[in-house]
Amino acid sequence: MSRSTLGSKGGSAWRWRLSPGGLLRELLARRGTIEAPLYGESASDLALIRETRCRVPLLLSDIAALHVLLCARAAARLGGSMAEAGVLMGGSARLICEVKGTADLHLFDTFDGPLEEEPGGMSRQAAELRGHFGDISGQLAVVRDLLQPYPGVCIHSGIFPATASGLKDQRYSFVHLDMDLASSTRAALDYFHPRLMPGGILVGDDYNDPGVAGVFRAFFASRKDSLIELPWGQVIVARTEG
Repeated sequence: MSRSTLGSKGGSAWRWRLSPGGLLRELLARRGTIEAPLYGESASDLALIRETRCRVPLLLSDIAALHVLLCARAAARLGGSMAEAGVLMGGSARLICEVKGTADLHLFDTFDGPLEEEPGGMSRQAAELRGHFGDISGQLAVVRDLLQPYPGVCIHSGIFPATASGLKDQRYSFVHLDMDLASSTRAALDYFHPRLMPGGILVGDDYNDPGVAGVFRAFFASRKDSLIELPWGQVIVARTEG
């Protein structure tokens, strides 16, 4: 290969392909995945994610968990409280606890409590949750034990949004939604969005689900907030309104 060829655009492409990891990046890209180096604190953040994954089930991919961690860290400077709706075993809540500083963290989940709410039977909302999740639920004792070292953790066990009825005056700098269902996601947006501080960040999971994505798009269609759709099934909302 001549010197002139190496200096051309084609030569640059070959240098990229032959650089360390270049062929792997190209192969992964063709398969719809990506590979990228990590800089600064990200290597230790990834170590925290993997250490947490060894303690409890964490259903988020590494990159999705990393985004929750980074967004919570960025929002901590705003003050206010933080929240997570859809806690399961507390893995992502632990990541938030590591970077939240002195902020209170409000956790909402049915956990392993009974879903019956109405006399004589199960409410419509409880039946929808039972139909979707079956016997899968977070274990409150496991979550309490995992998060015991962190101050300011407030656990609200039961069906959302009834469990937020005493928190009408809260203001949130960061919210993580991992609720699976479109109806639950809409209820969460109705509660959290008016209480999200200017500059606050909301991260939503399950965005690869058409129903959940449709709820987000419809909710923010007439609002000025920035809606950032991420290709691995997450969405980030940056609150721009007061």
